[in-house]
Amino acid sequence: MSRDPAPSSVSAAAADHGGPSFFPSHRPLWLWLLLALAAGLLLHWLSRANYLLFHVLVELFSIVLAAAVFTIGWNARQMVRSPLFPILATGFLATGFVDLLHTLTYKGMGVFPAAGSNLAIQLWVVARTLEAAAFLLAALQLGRPLRCSPWGWLWSFAGAAAVLLLLVWPLGVFPDCFVDGVGLTPFKIAAEYLISTVLAVAVVVLWRRRDHLEPRLGGLLLAALVLNIFSELSFTLYTDPYGQANFVGHLFKLGTVVLVYHALVEGTLRAPYGTLFRELTVLNRNLDAELRLREDSENQLRAANLEFSALFRSSQMLHSTLRLDALTHLILSMAASPDGGGFRRAMLFIANPRAGVLQGMLGVDLESAACVLPQDTTAEAWRVPRIDAAACAAQREAAVNQAVVKQRLPLLADDNALAQACLEKRLVLVENAGAEPPGGRRLAEALGLEVYASVPLSGREEPFGVLVVDLGKVDAATIPERLRFLALFARQATAALENARLLHRLEGAHRELREVQEQLIQGEKLAVLGEMAAQVAHELRNPLVSVGGFAQRLAKLDLGNERASEYAAIIAREVRRLEEMLGNILAFSKKQLVCFETCDLNAVLAEALELEAEIRQNAGISLVLEVVAPLPPLVGDCRQLRQVLLNLLANARQAMPKGGTLTVRADYCTLRGVEGVAIEVEDTGGGIPSELMRNIFNPFFSTHPKGTGLGLSISHRIVEQHQGEIEVLNGPAGACFIIRLPLRPLHAGMR
Repeated sequence: MSRDPAPSSVSAAAADHGGPSFFPSHRPLWLWLLLALAAGLLLHWLSRANYLLFHVLVELFSIVLAAAVFTIGWNARQMVRSPLFPILATGFLATGFVDLLHTLTYKGMGVFPAAGSNLAIQLWVVARTLEAAAFLLAALQLGRPLRCSPWGWLWSFAGAAAVLLLLVWPLGVFPDCFVDGVGLTPFKIAAEYLISTVLAVAVVVLWRRRDHLEPRLGGLLLAALVLNIFSELSFTLYTDPYGQANFVGHLFKLGTVVLVYHALVEGTLRAPYGTLFRELTVLNRNLDAELRLREDSENQLRAANLEFSALFRSSQMLHSTLRLDALTHLILSMAASPDGGGFRRAMLFIANPRAGVLQGMLGVDLESAACVLPQDTTAEAWRVPRIDAAACAAQREAAVNQAVVKQRLPLLADDNALAQACLEKRLVLVENAGAEPPGGRRLAEALGLEVYASVPLSGREEPFGVLVVDLGKVDAATIPERLRFLALFARQATAALENARLLHRLEGAHRELREVQEQLIQGEKLAVLGEMAAQVAHELRNPLVSVGGFAQRLAKLDLGNERASEYAAIIAREVRRLEEMLGNILAFSKKQLVCFETCDLNAVLAEALELEAEIRQNAGISLVLEVVAPLPPLVGDCRQLRQVLLNLLANARQAMPKGGTLTVRADYCTLRGVEGVAIEVEDTGGGIPSELMRNIFNPFFSTHPKGTGLGLSISHRIVEQHQGEIEVLNGPAGACFIIRLPLRPLHAGMR
C-alpha cells in the first residue's frame, strides 16, 4: 500500500536552475555585497549631512517595503499553503503602520513638537514588538496546517497594534522610553533585550523546521532575523536620537526589511512553482507516512481480531467444563494449538506453598494437543468439546508430559523464573535460559527450553500454579504481542480454574453439611437413648448392688458344695461386669467437664502402661515402645487423656486373646498448621473388617462379644473436646489407632 515519493518534477525544477535550490540566483553574491556596501556608505554620508533626512528616507523605504510584503503575501495566500507568508504579511502591515507614526513623531519633524523624543521611541518599541511576534508566530506555525485564516491573522495584528497604540496615546500609560538630556530608560533597554530574545527563539525554531522551506528562502529569513537582532541590540546603546548607534540600528533594520521582501518575492512571484513543488513533496511524504501508518494499523487490527477470536474460542471452551482434570488438559491444549495460543509447548506446574515446591503436573505440545481439541472447526464443536479419558491418557503418556512431571522446583524467587512468577504474581520472560539461576538452568536443560515465559495462575486466596509456554525461535518484534496474549489467556484460565475449585469446595461443603446433619440426627438419637439408658441403669444399680453383695458373701462361705461355690463366684463376677457396664453407660450419658491444665504426656503414658502391665503380661502380649523422649508438655485434661489411652490399650489387648505384640509410638506432628503430638497404638489382632470401620466409634458398637461398645465412643468424644483427631487404620498385622492432639488450644473458648 505504501508509495515511493515522486520527486521527479521537483528535481527537474531544481536541475533547470543549475543547483539544488528551486530559486535561481541570476547575479553573484559578491555583486550584492558590493551594492550593499555602496548603499551603506551613501547612507552614512547622508546621516552625517542631515540625520533627519536620512531617518525619513530609511523609514519610508522600510514602510514601502513592508506594504509591498503585505501586498505580495496577502495576494499569494490562495496559492501558497504555508502559513508563513500570511503571518509575516499581516504582521509587517501592522509594523509598517506604526513605523509611519514613528517617522512622523520623530524629533525634528515638527508634527508633534511638544512630544519630544519619548513618543517616537515608544512607537518604535511597539513596532518592534509586533515585528518580533510576527517572526516567532510564523516560525512556530511552519510545517503545520493553517488553522487560523489570513483574515484572522490580519485582525489579530490590527487589534494588537490598536491596543498598544491606545496605551501610548491617548491613555499615556505606556512606560517612558527616553528622557531628553539623560538618554534611554531602563524599560527601553529591557524591552530591546526582550525583543532580541524573542527573535533568537524564532531563529532556533526556524532552524529546526528548515526542512519545510526551500533552502534559499530559509536562508534569507534566517539572515533577516540575525540582522534584526543586531538592530535591536544597537538601539540599546545610543543616548542621542541622532547618534551613531541609532544610525547602525536603522541600517540593520533596513537590511531586515529588504531580506524579508526578497524572500516573499522569491517565494511567491519569481519561483512560485518551486514553493508549490516543495509543498507537494512534503504532502507526498506525509501521505506516504499516513499510508504506512494505515497499513500498520490494519495489520495490527487484523492481528488483534485473530487474537480476540482465539481468546473468544478459548473462553467458550474453558467454561464448558468444571472438572479440574479436564480443565487443565483444555488449558494447555489451547495454549499449544495453532487455533489458540500457538506456542511451541505449554506446561503446568502446581504450587505447594506448605512444602515449598513447584511440581510438574502436565505438559502438552502441538501433537498431543490434537488428542483433546476437536478436529471440526465449527463453532459448536469448539464451544462444547468432548473430552474422554482416552484423550487425557494419551496426553499423559506423551514424551513431553513425561519430562514435565519429573520436574520438581523449589518455590524460591531467586532459584527459577517459575517461582518468581508465582510469588510475585507477574509474567516473567526468560530470553536467555543459560543466564538463569541454577534451578532455572536445570529446568531449561531438562526440557530443552531457550526462550520461554512463565505466568501465574493465581486465585483470590492462594496460587494454583504456573503456566509455562515455550516461545521457541520467535521474532523478537512479536514477543510483546505474544506476551500480551499470554497474559489475557492466563486470566481466562485462572477464572475457569477458580470456578472449578469453587464448585469442588461447594460440593465438599455440601457433603460435610450432609454428614454433619446425619451426625446431628444420630446424636439426637443417641441423646435420647443415653437418657433412657441412664434411667434404666440408675434403676438397676441399687438391686444389682444387693445381688452383688450377697453373691460375694456366698462365694466366701464354705457351703460344703463345690458347685454352689462356683455358681456364687460366677454370679459375683458377672455382677461386677454389669456394674462396669452401667458405669460406662452413666459416664457416656453425662456431659463431662473438661479441666485444662499443663499435662506431662510422658507421665500420663507411663501411668496408663503401668496400669495395663500385669493384665497384658498375663495375656502373653509383648510391648514395643517407640517414644520420642521427652514428649513436650500439652494443655489438656490429664485424667481424661489417661482414660483415652487406657481404652485404646484395653481395646488392643482384647483384640489379641492368644497373645501378640502391642506397639506404642509417640512423636511430634503438625495438626492444622500448629504443633502437636501423635500417639499410635497398634496391635497384631488381625485388624477390623472394612465394612465395620465406619461404625467403630459409634456408641454401643463393639466387635467383642463382651464389650460394651462405649470405650472408643468415649475416647472419640474426649479427643474432639481437646480439638484433636482420632483415626483407625488397618495395618499388615492388625489395627492401628492414631491420636493427634495440639500442644496448645486451637481456640480461646477451650480454656
